[in-house]
Amino acid sequence: MPADTAAPQPEPPAQTPLPVEQPSRREPDAPTLPARRNRKRTTENRDQEKKIRFTPTAVRIIDEAAKRRDLTFAGFVGDAALAVALGKANMVGSPEDDPIRPLVEAVEAHTKALNRIGTNLNQITTAIHSGTIPDQAEAVLDHVDQAVQRSYEVMDEVVAEGGSHGS
Repeated sequence: MPADTAAPQPEPPAQTPLPVEQPSRREPDAPTLPARRNRKRTTENRDQEKKIRFTPTAVRIIDEAAKRRDLTFAGFVGDAALAVALGKANMVGSPEDDPIRPLVEAVEAHTKALNRIGTNLNQITTAIHSGTIPDQAEAVLDHVDQAVQRSYEVMDEVVAEGGSHGS
């Protein structure tokens, strides 16, 4: 068959033009933005500041809970306080009402005292390594030994009494 007698080819169907991507205002190599927080926004801004104090243990626990919910520390505390004030949170009492709170405070105070002893031991060790032996080094080491022994006794008492608190 001659080439000029071939059947005419149908035209391809008309296609809608693809949407054009709008250029970003950010540079392509700019660092990624942090993920948005999950808190629902209100018409009011959180622009009021209040100073509150926490124990180191409370900060650690609150910070872990905030991270699990993908919130900042301040956002978590603000949401929790508002929920309690609005009666939406099931809060029976203050953490200070916890019956084991005196024990926790005693352990925290004991830990601070042990940390101070550790600092003193480091100072004595540094002095000995520099060639001088402090005058009261022996007395301090005797007190450290007594403190360590008492620590073990206290921990044994706490562990022994711990079974009665858990039931």
